[in-house]
Amino acid sequence: MKNFKTLCITIASLFLLQACNDDDNNNSTPPEQPVAVTIVDAAVANGNFTTLVAALQATGLDATLADKNAKFTVFAPTDDAFDLLGEEAVTALLADTDRLSDILTYHVISGEVDAATAIASAGQLVEMVNGDSVGLSLDGDMLLVNTATVTITDLTTDNGIIHVIDAVLMPPAEMGTPTSNIVETAVAAGNFTTLVTALQAANLDTVLADTSKKFTVFAPTDAAFAMIDEKTLAAIIADQEVLTNILLQHVIADAEVDSVTAYSLNGTMVETASGANITIDINSETDMLTFGGVNIVTKDIYTTNGIIHVIDAVIVADVELPTVPMSLVDVAVENGNFTTLVTALQATGLDTVLADLDTDYTVFAPSDAAFAKLPEGTVAALLNDTDTLSNILLYHVVPGKVMSDAAVAIASSDNNQVVTANSAQVALSFTDGMLFVNGAKVSAADVMADNGIIHVVDNVILPPTAKGTPTDSIVDIAVANTNLSTLVDALTTADLVTTLADETATFTVFAPTNDAFAKLDPAVLNALLADTDALTSVLLKHVVSDVEINSVAAYGANGTMLTTAAGDMISVGINAETGMLMIGDTNVIMTDIYATNGVIHIIDTVIAE
Repeated sequence: MKNFKTLCITIASLFLLQACNDDDNNNSTPPEQPVAVTIVDAAVANGNFTTLVAALQATGLDATLADKNAKFTVFAPTDDAFDLLGEEAVTALLADTDRLSDILTYHVISGEVDAATAIASAGQLVEMVNGDSVGLSLDGDMLLVNTATVTITDLTTDNGIIHVIDAVLMPPAEMGTPTSNIVETAVAAGNFTTLVTALQAANLDTVLADTSKKFTVFAPTDAAFAMIDEKTLAAIIADQEVLTNILLQHVIADAEVDSVTAYSLNGTMVETASGANITIDINSETDMLTFGGVNIVTKDIYTTNGIIHVIDAVIVADVELPTVPMSLVDVAVENGNFTTLVTALQATGLDTVLADLDTDYTVFAPSDAAFAKLPEGTVAALLNDTDTLSNILLYHVVPGKVMSDAAVAIASSDNNQVVTANSAQVALSFTDGMLFVNGAKVSAADVMADNGIIHVVDNVILPPTAKGTPTDSIVDIAVANTNLSTLVDALTTADLVTTLADETATFTVFAPTNDAFAKLDPAVLNALLADTDALTSVLLKHVVSDVEINSVAAYGANGTMLTTAAGDMISVGINAETGMLMIGDTNVIMTDIYATNGVIHIIDTVIAE
């Protein structure tokens, strides 16, 4: 979470040269007048806006913002903000000055708007110099401009004010002249076939085709509907009342809510056509606009009778779904794909717990194919060790009902870990339309039972290693592990041993094995070991400072980036096929080796890039 800062900085104190008096105090010479500092001068002098300055110069807007007779307010993206676009995108924009000018002027307000005025305007739209508007809102004590966070405010210059933001603002899509209504647009898109079928089954297709009305539709894709178990989806479509209530939760009637208006509604609830109140939020970590906790992946598809926003999950919310009059265990038995799970439940006595119709549970249920991925003999050994087996099974259970849309909302939130029935925590993440529970992918969701919900997962989810009370530092552990001897030699050569042995500090280390170093060309490895600076840089790419990231936290970071001690950004991901945690392009083959000053995860490849 980013800390909001309200800094009133007088640019004159930072950038102006104070005139010096003559040594002989000759008052006959008039003092030099202070040099006026413009917005462009301040941006250049700051040093963190080199891309912004280059963009202004490429478009000629640097001359405009250097006009000492005008007043402007600039929401200025830092170099890091532009880096989020990617080098290729920035290069393309610098070559397309018309598009670039439109984007840059979307960051500028004519006149001066200080932080206090901007904060007081939260929940409103503000017109920018390019003629489009932005939505201002608050996320706790953070001021947001559309989805960008204001990190520093009120940098004052002689011709205006700079507010620093952490993302580049993109002007909204132009409405143009739509020729198709909402239903026609959905049909033509080709990826809303289930939605269209559902609308037809509920007799809502004619309603949403009415061009005398205006609607805003948050439209789940076919992939979003495909997350729901086939039988559950068929039961929903067969129950017109339930289906209608669910579909109408995706519609705002009598209003066109474009993305900018939605930004200004951040943190509020809007009444849908079903009468339900659904929250519109901005995730300030991902800069994603959400509806009912699920991501809006495409915004502002204009039609002749309203606007479509595309979402990546179906919003069930509080609609009571049709359930079969069977317990979770009965449903698992009838399904036929959970024979190993049922056997394990029976061996531990947990089948009677999950058959209790008076208590609701959510079960992330490994299929027989998921159990078959375990090493040979593992299942048999677990069936003979019911205490360990019970702990593993309870790690797949969450008290209460958590539908897939709620799970996606949790996965997309700042707090994406939930407590399981064995009092441990499991991380939910959602990337590329896939919901993960730690490293297990949900292959089918919302299998309904009378006392809860089953989400099918493709891997058995093993509880994390307990931290206990470590007695050795990161270096002590590495020295004692013969598979990390090359790493220890490299740390010694780079003079990093003392650093990573410091018990007043905290580190997360992704430690390459000897085999990982052996993958490097011998000449490359020898050259690296001979170049202390290069070696230090490579080793620090394997370290995250000042934080202990255990495996559950790492799973929860799926789809995000970590900043290493080398200052580089490295991706965190999950291999959708194997369920393995990945750091960059490397596999994490062992997790959660706790030290007195952090945690070690073992990886199979050296991170060199």
